[in-house]
Amino acid sequence: MASVAQNNGYINGAPPTRNSSAASIVDEFCYALGGKKPIHSILIANNGMAAVKFIRSVRTWAYETFGTEKAILLVAMATPEDMRINAEHIRIADQFVEVPGGTNNNNYANVQLIVEVLLLPVDYFPH
Repeated sequence: MASVAQNNGYINGAPPTRNSSAASIVDEFCYALGGKKPIHSILIANNGMAAVKFIRSVRTWAYETFGTEKAILLVAMATPEDMRINAEHIRIADQFVEVPGGTNNNNYANVQLIVEVLLLPVDYFPH
């Protein structure tokens, strides 16, 4: 069974910076629409152009909705191959989680691994 690396990946070695007021804005938006649990971060379980387009779309929506593109923390999955080529989806994400390399059933298509990443402790990803 594949497992997630035990360290979280900060882009350029620094934790992502998020304005604490952005979290409040997201909370207010959620509750105003009748939501119960705001989404503050999204795991991108894909790579390549699909991941890049998704990140850009979320950032555009966040900017138009909240006035800041950093309202939602975007966490990319990163294989050793992605890291070796300095893949764009890793560079433009706020943070990344290292996952095993190889074929997609080891990482991006591995539902058990994706759920394992989603169930990481809350303090694994800064708010």
